[in-house]
Amino acid sequence: MRPDILVFAPTSFGGLAEHVFYQVRALHRLGVTVLCLASRDFLAGRACPFPIERRLCAPGAADGLVLVRRFSQSASLVANELRLAWWVLKLRPKLVLLDSYVEYLSPLWIWPHILLGRILGVKYVANLHDPVRSYQIGPGWWHRLSVRLAYLPLKYVLVHDPPPVPAQVPERVKAVHVPVGIYDLHAVSRSRDAIRAEWGALPGHRVFLAFGYVRNGKNLDLAIRALAQVSEAFLVIAGSVASAKDRPFPFYRQVAAELGVADRVVLREGFVSDNDLADYFEGADFILLTYSSAFHSQSGVLNVAAQARKPVLASAAPSPLVSSVQDFRLGIAIEPDSPAAVVAGMRRLIDAPPEPRWEDYYEVASWVANARAILKLH
Repeated sequence: MRPDILVFAPTSFGGLAEHVFYQVRALHRLGVTVLCLASRDFLAGRACPFPIERRLCAPGAADGLVLVRRFSQSASLVANELRLAWWVLKLRPKLVLLDSYVEYLSPLWIWPHILLGRILGVKYVANLHDPVRSYQIGPGWWHRLSVRLAYLPLKYVLVHDPPPVPAQVPERVKAVHVPVGIYDLHAVSRSRDAIRAEWGALPGHRVFLAFGYVRNGKNLDLAIRALAQVSEAFLVIAGSVASAKDRPFPFYRQVAAELGVADRVVLREGFVSDNDLADYFEGADFILLTYSSAFHSQSGVLNVAAQARKPVLASAAPSPLVSSVQDFRLGIAIEPDSPAAVVAGMRRLIDAPPEPRWEDYYEVASWVANARAILKLH
C-alpha cells in the first residue's frame, strides 16, 4: 500500500503520542490513505482505528548510568530517523507528517531526508509543538547547526498560533495554523464523592489536579507552597516523571511535609490508563497548567479539561495555551513562575470561578479542521 501520508510517531506515550492518535484518526476518517509508522509500544493497550506499523525502536532507557542512558536514547533517535528514511524511500508517500519537529543530533541523521525531499520531491511537514528551541544539547554552535539542519527537509510546520520571534522558523518554511482538538474521555467508574473520599479530600476542599508528565517547568512546587496560604485547596499530582533531570516525587513529598500540607497533597506516580483518566478529572474541581515562562505551546491536558468541563489555572509565555484560556474564559491565566500569582489564581478560581465558553471552544478545537488543513498541503 502506498499511503498518501506517512506519519512518523517514535514517541510511545504522553502528549505527542496522544496528538498523533487523534490527528491520524481524523485523517483516516476523512478517507485519507494514511500509515502510522510508530514505536513498538505506541499507546500500548489502546486499539488504533487506522493502519499502523510498529517498527520503530522503543525510546532509550530512562534510568541507569547517565552515559549509558544518553547513548541508548541517542542511538534510538538516530536509528528511528534512518528507519523513517528507508520507509519513505520504499513507500514514496506524497507527504511525510512528523509527530514533532526535532533537531537533536540532526547532523547525524538529516542527510537522507534532505535527499528524499530534493530528489524525489517528498514533502515533509512537522507538528511544531514547541516553536522556541531553547533546550540545548552540547555547545552552542552544535545546537544552532542542529536546529538549522533539521529545518532543511521541511516545507511546512503546523502551528497553533503564529510562531513567536524567538522561534526563528526559516522564511521558506510555511507555518500553517491548525487547532488542537478535544480529547476523548472514558466513562467514569465511580462516583465523584467516592473518588474524592479515596484521595482523602474533605467536603470543604476544592481539588486541583496536575496531570501528565511531571516536569520542573510545570511549577508543581509552587502549587504545593500555595496550599499553605489557600486552606481550601487540595492538590492531586498524577503522572510519571519526565526525565532524570526533573525533580522526582520524593522532592514534592518533602516540600509538602516541610510546609505542613502533606494531608492535602496526593501523589500518584506512574502511568495513568485510559480507564482511570476519567476518574481523575471527575474528582477534580480545577486543573493546574502552571507552566514556566519557557513554555510557548499548547497543552493537550487543556483539551482533556475542556472535555471534562473543568476550569484551569494556567500560566506560560505568550502561547496558544494562554490565548485559549483567555479568549474562551476556560479558567484563570496568571503570570508564570510567580508564587504570589499561583496563590491569587487559586483563590480567584475558588471564590469567583469563570463561566467558560465551552461550546464556542469546541467549535474551534476541532481535529477535523486540523486534518483538513493537512490535506491542503499534499
